[in-house]
Amino acid sequence: MRFPDLKAIVFDLDNTLLDHNAAEKQAITAFLPLYYHEPLIGSLLQTAPQEFLSRYRHWNEILWRDLAMKRLSADDLKWQRFAKTLLDVAPVFTDEDAKRLGKEMGKTYLELYADHWSMIPKADETLLALKDRFKLGLITNGFTEQQEGKLARFGWQTRFDAALLSGKVGVMKPHKEIFDMTLAALGVKAHEIVYVGDHYETDIVGAQNAGWRAIWFNPANSVRPENRADWTIAGLKELLEL
Repeated sequence: MRFPDLKAIVFDLDNTLLDHNAAEKQAITAFLPLYYHEPLIGSLLQTAPQEFLSRYRHWNEILWRDLAMKRLSADDLKWQRFAKTLLDVAPVFTDEDAKRLGKEMGKTYLELYADHWSMIPKADETLLALKDRFKLGLITNGFTEQQEGKLARFGWQTRFDAALLSGKVGVMKPHKEIFDMTLAALGVKAHEIVYVGDHYETDIVGAQNAGWRAIWFNPANSVRPENRADWTIAGLKELLEL
């Protein structure tokens, strides 16, 4: 066995069990036509939606990191990621215009995002297969209402022996505290647990800095010369085989 003494498996949620990237792209694609009438940005949204999505993902990553380090509030993140995107793709925008439209986009996006949630292939099957053999846990960064909604949508409220939502516990990955809270909730020790997640810095480095072993869920086969993961998988089927 590659993970001796294993008693618990803890999962990330977005892009590990649920396809956040697809839902994000579908939601943004759905709401962009609502802003085609905007004189300074409408034509670009029609002709270069991929550029908008790319810049949005750039800023979203940075601002979530700021939120984790408590340099930003969750409410500000919801609109700033769109305001900063607008300032990138339409430099003629004023800060005031970007804030106005960013707040509107932020609200619209969250409403549409929930319409497109879907599981990663084999997610439910994997959880069911492992639940009889191991304690199962979940650690997820995200807005509490959304993350609770995802668990409810797929009937996962009782699937995990411990589910730690960053918005509820007040600390986010990669901070060690949230991993320590999970150990206490599951009643196991660090050498008896493994974490499965897709985000290299937040999930893999975060878990290992807490003394855990970590499996990198990497369906894109991204290459990292410094890969510290104890194991790398491209699909959840491989986790069952492992």
